[in-house]
Amino acid sequence: MTYSNYPSTSIQAPFLLLRKLFKPVGPLLLRPETTASGADCEQDKTMGGKEMVQSPRPDDEPSASTTILGAPFFSRSSPRRSSTLSTLLPLYVKGRPALPDVSDSDRHSLSTPDNSSVTRGGHMRHESGDTVVTPSTTTGEPLPEEKADIHDHGRRRGLSDEVEDLVAVTSDEYQRYERNQTTQKYHWDEYIIDPLETDFTRPEPQNEWKLHVHPEGFIYFHNESREIPILTDVYVFDGSALERLEGYIEGIFGYIRKTSIELPTDICLVLESRNSRRYGYYFVDHTAQCLFWLDEFDAVDFLTPVRVEYTPSLVYHEMKALYWLHNEYFSDMRPFPEAAVLELKDTILHAIGDSLTSPSSTAPYTIDTLTKMLEVVEKIEALKSGSPKSVSIIYRFLHNFCHEKFLQLHGERYARLNAEQSIHPERPKTILMKLLSPLLLYGPEVHLRKLKEISVDLLVKGHRWTSFLQEVTDEWKEFTLYATVLLNANVAFLAIQSVDGSAPPHSRSAMQRASYFSIITSIGTIILGLLLVRQHNTTLNSSFLANRSASILGLETLALMYSLPYALLLWGFVSFLAAFSLMCFSSHDVLTIIMITISGAVLLSLLFWSISVSFEKKPFWYPWLFRRFQSIIQTEGIRAGSGRLKPRTVPASRMLSKSATESTIVERS
Repeated sequence: MTYSNYPSTSIQAPFLLLRKLFKPVGPLLLRPETTASGADCEQDKTMGGKEMVQSPRPDDEPSASTTILGAPFFSRSSPRRSSTLSTLLPLYVKGRPALPDVSDSDRHSLSTPDNSSVTRGGHMRHESGDTVVTPSTTTGEPLPEEKADIHDHGRRRGLSDEVEDLVAVTSDEYQRYERNQTTQKYHWDEYIIDPLETDFTRPEPQNEWKLHVHPEGFIYFHNESREIPILTDVYVFDGSALERLEGYIEGIFGYIRKTSIELPTDICLVLESRNSRRYGYYFVDHTAQCLFWLDEFDAVDFLTPVRVEYTPSLVYHEMKALYWLHNEYFSDMRPFPEAAVLELKDTILHAIGDSLTSPSSTAPYTIDTLTKMLEVVEKIEALKSGSPKSVSIIYRFLHNFCHEKFLQLHGERYARLNAEQSIHPERPKTILMKLLSPLLLYGPEVHLRKLKEISVDLLVKGHRWTSFLQEVTDEWKEFTLYATVLLNANVAFLAIQSVDGSAPPHSRSAMQRASYFSIITSIGTIILGLLLVRQHNTTLNSSFLANRSASILGLETLALMYSLPYALLLWGFVSFLAAFSLMCFSSHDVLTIIMITISGAVLLSLLFWSISVSFEKKPFWYPWLFRRFQSIIQTEGIRAGSGRLKPRTVPASRMLSKSATESTIVERS
């Protein structure tokens, strides 16, 4: 990798500084320590993060080191990544972790809070949609005296630094489903099949590559002619695509020969052409059941769902999940995983038992789904065919359950033992919730509690969210029906002659105003209920709640919105009751006033009594007014006092056995 060399002047520094300020994404200005140069950068929006690339100028010359405005440059974190994660995944070299070599100043910059994350993809270039960049390759064997020391981090650069436009990715970032291959429409007048034609086989590649078809339908290619097997989705029938792929392969193997890296034995290399026109790679260690790279790899992208202090055992759960995901993508490359199938059956059986005995189980699926999954696994195990169609399902199940172990901190100190348990401190309520909740008759409190139970630590179970949506939509439908009845009651109430004639000229009476308010709240309940039911039955999924739960304000505003039909309906009933009471009190009939007063007082007492049940946290023995006299009231049953399971025995030190006593008497005689 080379950078442009230009004479350094005192005028260039302000322009470079302004350019850096107006382009804050990624490392924007790169120049050698004694020269100055600029580069245009861009983002590659992929599943795993942002890739920053730079294109060298035609007159580039190699330089020893790179700086940003005079400061040593090694890496910069992308805007969406945490700047505090300094622990990176190791490489596998001779069974020991080995990271790409960096200088002392670079290691110091990595350990600082501002520059602790390594930008994925190594170097940078400016690229356009119609530009194809041929990777630089490294050929030739290294000299004996140049053999790299895997522990000397100041002498060896990463693979992405040596091979241009190569970036380390994971199997989760593999863009198989994002490429969206398209083709033109063909309108054939006729398409002839020759007589006796029975050969409809697909042509094989004319080189070392072998074609495979995944059960889902897409094709990939396998090459075993190299010392390391290679897997790729690149369409090798295309000559230009194959030439570019071979260039990257030569660059990778040249880097391995140059640095004399000793890799594990049972491994394979995966390469893909990404939408950014760069190439992604990762290695798979089938013995350790994990991925690895020949670069320092910023793992914060796939570790972000769990915001804790990461440990090797916790990271391994996700690495193993990525390994099973790789096997799902290339399902006919490995023999039938009998040991993994047994482990999968045990995991599913435990999840079924846990779901049966615990209402807040951490199982990722419902009991019905787990039972069906177990049936599928048992049928596949009985076949033992090793067919990629059935084995890919096994790998998918293994990936899901390993990923769930990572999310629930399986085997860690702060493991989550039930689905409603948060491993982080509870966030306090905001002023908005404290002010609006009483106005909405504390309806948001119920919805907020349920939403917190569903979205614990930004983790949302799909089946729990679906169950909650079913419950809340049924509730909104009932409120809409009640609001319709209340609307009809208000219209009939206003049609009463005494109510209509009670208003002074050019004005309205208090009972009419209360009824008008009830009509407005009823209409609001109907409209909001219909909108919420339609919205939550069609468009919103569990990712919506996960995004909302990122902040406490997101959940609180959602709880406030969900409680609006309930609150408006109750306010409508209260205002209608007020209008009816005003009509009765304005009748000047003493008997009617007494009857309404007594019945209203009884109704309020029953209302407060029913509400008080929600606040009881201790065993209920007597009504609240009589709890002060509980000691005086006779208790049901017999007063038994204190008791003991068995009579107290005399301590052994104070007892003499009969034989010992007799022997003492004999001696005295």
